[in-house]
Amino acid sequence: MRGVIFDVDGTLLDSMSMWFDLAVEFYEEQGHTLTKERAMEYGDVTLEESVPLIIEELGLDMTAEELIGHLKKMAVRHYEEIIPLKEGAAEYMKKLHDDGVKIAIATSGYKELCKRAFTRLGVWQYIDECAFSEEVGVNKSNPDVYLLAAKRIGVKPEECVVYEDIARGIGGAKKGGFKTCAVYDKSNEGETEELKRLADGYIKSWKELL
Repeated sequence: MRGVIFDVDGTLLDSMSMWFDLAVEFYEEQGHTLTKERAMEYGDVTLEESVPLIIEELGLDMTAEELIGHLKKMAVRHYEEIIPLKEGAAEYMKKLHDDGVKIAIATSGYKELCKRAFTRLGVWQYIDECAFSEEVGVNKSNPDVYLLAAKRIGVKPEECVVYEDIARGIGGAKKGGFKTCAVYDKSNEGETEELKRLADGYIKSWKELL
């Protein structure tokens, strides 16, 4: 293994409940209720893909760019001050770094939010490169964002492991020729068996790899 590609939310960061809480808060601002089932549907796609659906569903007089900007502003404080790393994640990233393994993140999130959180948490220096779904224009059921991450760290897909917490991401990485490991998160409890079936490995905690 010469390279590792990490998803961010729900994989390295214990942040999935934050995005759900923000979405619930926004829906309540608009006088609507967001069900957990609907939130899970949005969790499987990029923010750029979900925003037009939210605008249509709620009948909002906003552009997609305005709504994305609003949601990102709501999220900033959480990334700057609150969201923690998952247990053992920092130690595992340091171990990889010290062993000379190239590290990238591939996420549907945003660089400024990721950098603020990872800098505060003391692991930004371990990350060699970043790739974002907005750069490739498709969600993680496609391999594009993982291929971009691998290209940026100069490692072939077959020499990389992708760590992901959603089945769609595992499937997309497999299409790109990567080895995959699924990571447990509270938000994916209902997908446990599917994740184990799709991925080459499965962990409940980063401490298992130390």
